[in-house]
Amino acid sequence: MLSVAEGFLNLWKPPGISSHEAVARVRRATGISRVGHAGTLDPGAAGVLPLALGAFTRLLPYLCLTPKVYRAEVRSGTLTWTGDADGEISARSPQWSWTVEQLAWAAHWLEGRAWQVPPQVSALKIKGLRQYRAVRRGAVVWPQPRRVDIARIGDISVTADGWSFRAEVGSGTYIRALVRDWAVILGQAAHLAALARERVGSFDQSDSVALEQIEEAGSRGRLFLRDWQQHLSLPVSRITEDVFLRVVHGDLRALGSLRDEPPGARALVFQERLVAIVDGPPWRYRAVFGEVI
Repeated sequence: MLSVAEGFLNLWKPPGISSHEAVARVRRATGISRVGHAGTLDPGAAGVLPLALGAFTRLLPYLCLTPKVYRAEVRSGTLTWTGDADGEISARSPQWSWTVEQLAWAAHWLEGRAWQVPPQVSALKIKGLRQYRAVRRGAVVWPQPRRVDIARIGDISVTADGWSFRAEVGSGTYIRALVRDWAVILGQAAHLAALARERVGSFDQSDSVALEQIEEAGSRGRLFLRDWQQHLSLPVSRITEDVFLRVVHGDLRALGSLRDEPPGARALVFQERLVAIVDGPPWRYRAVFGEVI
């Protein structure tokens, strides 16, 4: 049962607003001041945006946010400076009639663990400044390549002006960059025309809640919140009442009961209540919850 500490929200963000704006609208609608998000979505993209409200914001670092599954549409013949439909056209090429087999062959070279150069326009920071702000100021941005995991590219279909596909990827992967590199293999200019994120870890489109639903519900939007058991991806150690009474006061000696537990972060639970997050050995507190979670 959810408590006054609030919970997680599986929000479906509409296209046309930033993740930050979506958070602000949920905050206004529910009247809950502490709202945080994980797995940022570009303003032009729709999809699953995991939110944490209240004390649950302290659990965001412990969510499993992979795999991420995206459904995308590609427009061939034009490359934009942002890599998506919002940017100005920077290059053109003839539009070829690709077959699904040809597209799948090219996609195969992108799958697996590889280096990816992020788009020039992104929220990544260079010397403390967001790349998109640096670009707007006229700076030349050279993003550093980063390791990404592209588990699968499938469900490829040829469309009137390009193609569509579904991709399962790890954190940090840019679908705009994937489309850019895919088109390069084909000798084609192309950009991402539309994007929807269908899944982030245990947050799935099938049971997401539209932003409009939250705003219509107002303070009753708390009914859409989920408890920690549904999404927290940590091993659990159940503690006794005497240990619980010491843990809530931050007594490090109470963690002696964990001496035989495997290393890493763990959730301490008493009577199905999340009491604390600890890490070790040596065991130490990462978060202690004075509220009922």
